[in-house]
Amino acid sequence: MGRAFKVGARGSALSIVQTKSAIRFLRETFPETSWRFVAMDTPGDRDHTTPLEKSAPDFFTRDLDDAVRDGRIDCAIHSAKDMPGYSGEGGPMVAEGLDWFWLPEREDPRDCWVFPKELGVKGLKNLNGLRIGISSARRRAYAKKCFPKAVLPAVRGTIDSRVRQMLEGRYDALLMAAAGLKRLFKVKGDSFKIDGKSVRVVPIDVSDLPPPEAQGVLAVTFRAGDARFLKMRERFVKAVRFVSAGVGDAGLCTLTGLQDIAAADVVLYDDLLGRIEEIAAYSRDFANGRVPVFMPVGKRCGAHSMKQPDITRLICDEARKGRRVVRLKGGDAGLFGRLTEETSALEELRIPFVVRPGVSALTAATTGTGMLLTRRGTSCGFTAMTPRSTGTEMPLVLFMAVRVAVDEAVKLMAAGRSPATPCAIVFDAAGPNEEIWQGTLAQLAKGNCLKGFKGDRPGLVIVGEAATHAWPKLGVFAGRRMLVTASDAVQSRVRIAVEDFGGHPVSWPMIELKARRIPDLEKGGYDAIVLTSPSAARIFFENCKIDRRRLPKFFTCGAGTDAELRRWGVVSDLMPESDFSARGLIAAIYGSKDLNGLKVLRLRSAKAGSEVGDALKAAGARVDDLVLYDNVTKVHDRPLPAFDDVHFASASAVEAFLSAYGVQAFRDKGVYVMGGPTRAALPPRLRERAQLFETW
Repeated sequence: MGRAFKVGARGSALSIVQTKSAIRFLRETFPETSWRFVAMDTPGDRDHTTPLEKSAPDFFTRDLDDAVRDGRIDCAIHSAKDMPGYSGEGGPMVAEGLDWFWLPEREDPRDCWVFPKELGVKGLKNLNGLRIGISSARRRAYAKKCFPKAVLPAVRGTIDSRVRQMLEGRYDALLMAAAGLKRLFKVKGDSFKIDGKSVRVVPIDVSDLPPPEAQGVLAVTFRAGDARFLKMRERFVKAVRFVSAGVGDAGLCTLTGLQDIAAADVVLYDDLLGRIEEIAAYSRDFANGRVPVFMPVGKRCGAHSMKQPDITRLICDEARKGRRVVRLKGGDAGLFGRLTEETSALEELRIPFVVRPGVSALTAATTGTGMLLTRRGTSCGFTAMTPRSTGTEMPLVLFMAVRVAVDEAVKLMAAGRSPATPCAIVFDAAGPNEEIWQGTLAQLAKGNCLKGFKGDRPGLVIVGEAATHAWPKLGVFAGRRMLVTASDAVQSRVRIAVEDFGGHPVSWPMIELKARRIPDLEKGGYDAIVLTSPSAARIFFENCKIDRRRLPKFFTCGAGTDAELRRWGVVSDLMPESDFSARGLIAAIYGSKDLNGLKVLRLRSAKAGSEVGDALKAAGARVDDLVLYDNVTKVHDRPLPAFDDVHFASASAVEAFLSAYGVQAFRDKGVYVMGGPTRAALPPRLRERAQLFETW
């Protein structure tokens, strides 16, 4: 990726501004790259008479698409809503031979009223009967509802030309996207200036006028299969989770599956016989201020709400938008389903995914009823198949066979199986030390292959074509084993973040958090409570006995703590805008003008310093600075598992790990930390190579 990239985009003022902003972001994200902007026209730039509702789907992308395909430019940057498909129903439909992804930073998605400042403070109330420039059917319907007597002519042209047309008197007001105005004119308040004239901006709440999902988003298109951009995209997409919902009882969806659903942006679910509401309700116990969108895509006995190719496309599209997708499948996702059609499409796009095993109808109908398929002295195995599937391959699976695997291989060959028959052994399946050996019966019969696998470990022997497959290692971490040292309270969240980038999290908490007694808040008469970590917020609410309706304000230091507050139904009243640390909160405190005389309760860990409390006192607040919980080192009675990288969420975890295993445990390992204070707790040499990896 070290070469220069030619980036194409429309030549309008807005496009130039947003493309240069996108290039700065890409250059910062990939410092080894350089980028050159190439301005181009599209049909939409040349044709100012065709109404947008009647224009071709590629009205604003056609020439750029051609330039990407024939190699004149390496990629193109678009307003995502200009991509084919977003002018109507459905998702993006990029031209053949192209691929795409969304950039993660989104500008204000709202629409807004725009009118000359001379209309006055009550300008909106004066729009009835006037001319309001409109550029879409959605906005026209909303304007007509608000101002039934207004004239609603179509408006075309670039953002700046539309505003100039209004100031010239062709329109009295405009209804348009806030994102373009903010990017082009750097609008921060309720007005901006163009050609020396002042213009008022009044945003519309998204609940009143829901914007298109792509409004305010920038998209990158590139030639399909271009390895450079596939590698870049790994930084902006999250692993798709294929979750097995189990059968019958909603409680048979696994704990990990429920956590996946709670952390999802969108859940694409099969026909689960009415269990989706229960599963969604169970998952809310793990929610962190996030409400997934549930979309039915199920099929049952020929009655398809969506065809399989469309389901596969939808999974890929949602992932390319940077969303965390859960594909919720009935039973066990890998048994008699169409799992590989969906995973193969993701593999081709180099988008990582995780598959969660589950309770199938096979185990529910046998183990759950007493009709056991294996009984000592009666049956040593069983056959499972479906009449709906073609193919003759019948893999053989041997349970509890690792000790006698060599003998079994010899027996199978003596019974007529070819020595070249594929086979595999899965050791410690789904455990922290999972390993897979793959080979042939002839190799297994020699026994040499087992010498590298230490200890008396459980394992399954798989014989047949199925043994040749394994899920691919994709993403930034590409299957690397990352030791997660956070406390149990945040293990699941770090795990999800590691999996998002294709890593394999290995749970190894180094600290435990033990709560102390919380003072009586009602007697204390506090105006505000300061919490500077997600763990502090969780421990507070788990032990707080005050009526939630009588809670005071909350001051927090970052998005993670605020997300934990939202899980309990409250939000931060004071929080830094960017520097999510105690230092950032201190800056926000000094920037606040209404702290004088407030009675504030600062709750912290025993290891946290008094700087935040001191800043509050300096700002005029009356402060009680109390310890909420202690960080206690967790001692493991097992050897340190194999790992490639290690992640620390706190300085306490760093100190505990160093004390237990020493600096030598970091040899040849990647080191990832959450926050500056955590990095600072590392020894100097480790601190230099540690990378920030925020998981909230």
